[in-house]
Amino acid sequence: MNRILIVGIDTAAGRSLADKLSETCDLAGLWFSTPTIVSDCAVNRINRTAISEQVAWATTVVFCGAASQSSWNRNFGTFRPEDKWLTPCVQAAKASGGRMVFVSSDAVFSGPWVFHDDDSVAHSEESSAQQLRRFEAQVQTLKNSLIVRTNIVDGKGVVQDAVRAVENGRSVSVDASTYATPVVQAVFASSLVDCLAAGMTGYVNIAGAERTSPYQLVTQLAANLECDSRRVIAKFNTEKPVERSLRCLRLQHELKQRSSMLKDTLEHLADTVTTRENRVAAA
Repeated sequence: MNRILIVGIDTAAGRSLADKLSETCDLAGLWFSTPTIVSDCAVNRINRTAISEQVAWATTVVFCGAASQSSWNRNFGTFRPEDKWLTPCVQAAKASGGRMVFVSSDAVFSGPWVFHDDDSVAHSEESSAQQLRRFEAQVQTLKNSLIVRTNIVDGKGVVQDAVRAVENGRSVSVDASTYATPVVQAVFASSLVDCLAAGMTGYVNIAGAERTSPYQLVTQLAANLECDSRRVIAKFNTEKPVERSLRCLRLQHELKQRSSMLKDTLEHLADTVTTRENRVAAA
């Protein structure tokens, strides 16, 4: 039976992947900062002993660190989990001969093209992009490794903050300069499960089909939630757009998958935000 270890099971990407895999394989997880319980999954806090033991046990290790969050989030670019734990994981995987998957980010790009293919080399010169490339290079030293680039939006971060402000009658400034192809965590996890089953290696993009900015996304989401979208104010951070959109050709050609449309992403986010707000109100 395939044995999969999710490092960072307390991230949106890690938890969603665990939910998809928990009944189909032998699954274990390590959490960074938030204790996490998943049905039929052995979960522990990350430390060097746990890494050594769990990576040796696993046939596939999936690392979901700070790079796996949306590159639109305010705190993006602080890669503490990768800085502390990626090298020990790579070393342990090299010793055991296991396969490793690293969930990276669309922030390795900033243009010049609007869309970037799976094998694009138009890397950004920004410091966060250079950090991501160093992390990717570490994982690439392993045989059969897979680098996943994505932009996961999960109703938290910039989305939740902006919607909450508008719901409370406040105006909020949202980035209108950075374009991407966001995907919700459930769709991301489903596609990644298929990539794992197909034995993909190299680079693969997992993203939505349509290019948008945080401002456009939040404006449309606010309207869907029947909030006053006029309170969402465009904030232009750069003279020209930052282009991080991904084209998912490998998913299309090798797995016969179609990327999700923006309207589906908005519907899912509306459900997520509404459900979370209801839970908070009930508490």
